[in-house]
Amino acid sequence: MLNTEIISKLKLLAKEHKATGDDLDDFKDAELIEREAEQLIVAYCETKGYLVHGFPTEKKQLPEEELEEDYFCHERYQYYLDTLATQHEDVADLMWCYISNFWNDQFDNKEEYLKSLRDNLDSGVFYDLTI
Repeated sequence: MLNTEIISKLKLLAKEHKATGDDLDDFKDAELIEREAEQLIVAYCETKGYLVHGFPTEKKQLPEEELEEDYFCHERYQYYLDTLATQHEDVADLMWCYISNFWNDQFDNKEEYLKSLRDNLDSGVFYDLTI
């Protein structure tokens, strides 16, 4: 999928996300929409061959017994995306599209968003995992 196609899909998902209500079922629906958006970006990154310490592609080739039971968890994929967003402009653009369309009041601009990612990654305490 091309970058422009992903951006279009992210914007459509953002509209669905904003249309969800406030009860528990709506919250679950919103979370599923968020995961779908993130998976679009992950699939793009995997297609491009982007890795963070071998994650995820090389790690998927290891025997299951060499990895933690929940190794391929959401937090690890979020770390993957956040790291790649600070390293690759195309991923930064996709992640900014995602964040700015789903939660348009969270950051004023892309630079502020990327600084926040770098600060979180550099802190060593934001993510409780190892890749």
